[in-house]
Amino acid sequence: MRKLWTLLLSVCAVALLVSGNCLADGLDAKSYVETLCSGDADSLAEDYTHTKELLDALKPSGGFVGLQSSLKALGELQTVGEPVISETAGYTSYSVPCVFSLQKLNLVLNVDSEGQIAGIVTAAYDEGAAEGESALSSEALPEGITEMELSLPVDAHEGWELPGTLTVPEGEGPFPAVILVHGSGPQDRDETVGANKPFRDMALGLAENGIAVYRYDKRTFVYGQNMAEDTGLTLEDETVLDAVKAVEILSGQEKIDGSRIYVAGHSLGGEALPRIHNTLKKQEDVAGYIFLAAPARKLTDIMREQYDFLYGMIPELTEEQKQEKVQIDAELDRLKNPDMLPDEEAVMGAYSAYWKDLDQYDQVEAASMITQPCFVLQGLEDYQVTMEDYNIWKEVYGEKENWTFKTYEGLTHLFMEGKKENGPSDYQKKQTVDPQVITDIAAFILENE
Repeated sequence: MRKLWTLLLSVCAVALLVSGNCLADGLDAKSYVETLCSGDADSLAEDYTHTKELLDALKPSGGFVGLQSSLKALGELQTVGEPVISETAGYTSYSVPCVFSLQKLNLVLNVDSEGQIAGIVTAAYDEGAAEGESALSSEALPEGITEMELSLPVDAHEGWELPGTLTVPEGEGPFPAVILVHGSGPQDRDETVGANKPFRDMALGLAENGIAVYRYDKRTFVYGQNMAEDTGLTLEDETVLDAVKAVEILSGQEKIDGSRIYVAGHSLGGEALPRIHNTLKKQEDVAGYIFLAAPARKLTDIMREQYDFLYGMIPELTEEQKQEKVQIDAELDRLKNPDMLPDEEAVMGAYSAYWKDLDQYDQVEAASMITQPCFVLQGLEDYQVTMEDYNIWKEVYGEKENWTFKTYEGLTHLFMEGKKENGPSDYQKKQTVDPQVITDIAAFILENE
């Protein structure tokens, strides 16, 4: 299963990660990037081999031309460095350092096992890549804060584990702690989108406020190929069970106060919070929940809204784009009755088991079982999960004493600055999570001790 729609809820039209494990023979990654950024973008489909999933996923935003247009927000391409090749999470990556007039970043081409380009990802600019240095490793931690590797075992899969990081404040502890749960798609522990790392921002910011944070690579990021072959995959396997396991693992850490563990879910991760709560062996193991841009409506309804928005950003649709939109709408119509879907056929990138499971899940109703403090946060410039979802949560739970709500002017789905009208192009700018968001989350946790 390769979920094409994950680019919508996972935040960025260019942040596509799919599995694969071998090198594309003869790929000139530098020339590819130069063409993508400043050449004839349409020629890429003719001159290079791409997966159907990648091509389909790019259609709503105008294909390679649309992607090129999005990259223009970075300014004029000035220099392109030599690519560095590495094996990451089961696929081969060509990381190409690029200097634009307004920003520096790396463009990463991910290649699948058949030698096809399967993903195009923007990452933090890494001048030290040629020496094999990681951009992440060069980022210094704030004074007094420490980080340790803490892997998350995957139950029912012997030998599987998810690499993770525990960020610990200065001092002896024990500290309150937050577990960060990703949005949809194969996300890493930082929920990396282009040069932005919202989960890392939150981890460091909360640690400076005396709160420990645990984040881990998502199961679909580490074991993408295995997950793609699982026709019975549901939200339970994708997100819920690993978050429940994280609560168990974190509560056993020496510097963590097991009675003050919170779970924060972003986007689809926020939608999953009520299910996580109801799956815990002991609900009292979690002290509270933080809903970051959490969908309240059916995922299929939000997908339709997102596709309408992205196609609406194109000034004048070509006949091909019009037909693409018709096909997408037809696929979404099929999801209105998931019981009629064939078990072995992927629709909109997921098998029928996934859609049937989500169709039966009402996250707003399920949240009625939560008695712990809950905090719902929403950016007013979010085009992916909108104020309509926020208002549903508030209408149902706004009068409940254990629920708190707050909106943020000028913030997007990443809780970073931007405008809804810019769509995904704002995600190309290197930013950090708004400090007020981190301050408010810290206050929510510390006030509820």
